Amino acid sequence: MVKAQLVQALEARARQGRNDYFVELLRTVPMPLSILDVGGTVDYWRTVDFPIDTQVRIVLLNTFNQRVDPPFESVVGDARDLSCFRDREYNVVFSNSVICLVGSFVDQQRMAREIQRVGQYFFLQTPNHSFPVDWRTLIPFFHFLPIDAQAWCFERFAVGTYRRARTRAEALTWASRVRNLRWRDLQVLFPNAEVMPERFGGFTKSFMIHNLPTCRSGVV
Repeated sequence: MVKAQLVQALEARARQGRNDYFVELLRTVPMPLSILDVGGTVDYWRTVDFPIDTQVRIVLLNTFNQRVDPPFESVVGDARDLSCFRDREYNVVFSNSVICLVGSFVDQQRMAREIQRVGQYFFLQTPNHSFPVDWRTLIPFFHFLPIDAQAWCFERFAVGTYRRARTRAEALTWASRVRNLRWRDLQVLFPNAEVMPERFGGFTKSFMIHNLPTCRSGVV
């Protein structure tokens, strides 16, 4: 329990640094500003130190409907298919730890293409597959196991932060629900973007990927 709380505190600190960097980049984009947050919630924007006023419009796209007030709007949709939006409809497309959840690399390519089509600029964050700790379970190297081996463990044991799976199907779902990306994957998905590492304990924990105008800050 103490270990989990410590990891959560460290992750919150890293998230704040990431948010500050995103806001600094966001301030380089002229107002009025339209933002599409793929996988977004109002709760996230409450943690961001950015003025939400009449010059800012934020559309939250998720798999479920959300009750929101202006300037937020809620849209139910699929990150891999943003055909309800026009090319370059939004000034900025934002997404936090979503592209690792949409499925196979082909699915991730679909999401990446849509984000780059719909947004003039984009900013994403995603965990690094090569980081030695599996951030789902907090078990070192667990995510390096083949999916069948992970499912076998989930089916038979309480793995880290996970209870024991009740069925084989549930175990397989847990094992296959995340596909974290490597640096070389991001070079394929976002060839014209800047890929910045977020470091933890000397290792690259996750990546920030964006094509926003450069500002002063460096790597978090």
